[in-house]
Amino acid sequence: MRRIVVAAVAAALCAALVPAARAGHRPQEFCSESGDVCQSTKRVNGVRKLTITLGGKYFSRYKLCVKAPDDATTCKRFKIKDQGSVYGSSVRWRKHFPDAGEGAYTVTWKNRGTRIGARLGFHKG
Repeated sequence: MRRIVVAAVAAALCAALVPAARAGHRPQEFCSESGDVCQSTKRVNGVRKLTITLGGKYFSRYKLCVKAPDDATTCKRFKIKDQGSVYGSSVRWRKHFPDAGEGAYTVTWKNRGTRIGARLGFHKG
């Protein structure tokens, strides 16, 4: 009897988690274990900002890609700037990327074709 209850609870938890994963819910921030790379897709004062911060100037340019809910992906290049004790870049999503309406967006940062850090996301609507 106990195995049946445990199996039923596990099945219910899996069923609850699968729709969230399918809906494209990704974390909105990431920092490497060393702290050398931090990224976020958070809203700041009502503006969605896509931010990367680096502990050193490992590269001077990067490619930022946003995948919209309709699976259309737009990539643009940006510069890394000296921000005092760190280097980084912060981009306003609406200014640089198309708004494809409500749904889950996925954001990736790349350098020379290799993804930097994690895939992050945000949900609009």
